[in-house]
Amino acid sequence: MRHWVNLALMFVFGTLVVTGVVAFLLPFSQTNTRLHVVSGVVCAALIAKHVLSRITYVRSALAFRSKVVGPVRKTGVLAFWTLVLVASIMALPPTNWLMDQSYETRERLQIVRSSSLVGFGQTTPHRRIVVRKAKQDTNASLSIHLGYSTWLDQLPTTAVWVESTTGTMIETLYLDESIAYSDEISGRDTPLRRRDVLPIWRHAYTAVSGIDASGEVDGMTGATQNHSFELDRYLELGQGNRFVVCVEVNLPGDVNEQWSDVEWGQPSLLYTALIDVDSESPHAILELTGHGGGLQSDGNIRYDLETITTARGIVDLFLAKLELPRRDVIEARETHPHGIHSPSQIAADSP
Repeated sequence: MRHWVNLALMFVFGTLVVTGVVAFLLPFSQTNTRLHVVSGVVCAALIAKHVLSRITYVRSALAFRSKVVGPVRKTGVLAFWTLVLVASIMALPPTNWLMDQSYETRERLQIVRSSSLVGFGQTTPHRRIVVRKAKQDTNASLSIHLGYSTWLDQLPTTAVWVESTTGTMIETLYLDESIAYSDEISGRDTPLRRRDVLPIWRHAYTAVSGIDASGEVDGMTGATQNHSFELDRYLELGQGNRFVVCVEVNLPGDVNEQWSDVEWGQPSLLYTALIDVDSESPHAILELTGHGGGLQSDGNIRYDLETITTARGIVDLFLAKLELPRRDVIEARETHPHGIHSPSQIAADSP
């Protein structure tokens, strides 16, 4: 059994090292992360088994007056461990230099991450859901249900974001993993970039972030100082807030007579819905609004949809829904206008 544990530990530890290097040098991958986490758990279990099989040695080594490991060696090991911890936590050299070589640091301008308040997942093979929770429990939350046609062998590349009624991006809620961590889509014979596949989203993102399509800082663009990149202000009730939910999808290779390039096919499609936070209806169906223009697109929306044929069938139903806060939370806020938001306080005030 001992030899089995040793060999298994060697292979699992090797997998842990390789996946760690991949995570350090390359864009984020769910598959690599899953393999790394599972290998870490298995490695920890094997180490525990190994330590338990040598518990006598471990006890003697850790004993105060150990003859196996003297106090000088134990002090040295403890000092080394402490030095590593302190240097890592405080980003002291050379740990800061090491992290500067990681993909996350080198490509930070092109990595797009949603707010920590956003959750998303694939409920069925052809259904996705994106949920944006509010910071305050007295505000509404937003969910977008993305239903694609069941005949699709693969889902289209998708971006979900919200804009003000004047057309300025407020917040990106979802971006496909294939394009969220790198400006270039991986796994294709012909290199595809965000501006090629999702030109409308990329154009809106550039306008507010100041990061152009090549990942460089564009001094000619960027939001004004009073622009808010968070949706929370727009989710407040009773303020007459309105915003637009946008979803851009693209399935490269979906050709027709007008869009005959076998690699690109028909352009990306934009679906939108106007959300009135104070509306009596919590639902809004996203309607086909325009397309991205295909090759050499400048990111502007094209509203001529006569040439779009089979690409219309990619989407089954896109639906936005506002989740309103509980009535007792709203009543508590009206009773305590300066803010009582915890469930315990609300329960204490309830009759």
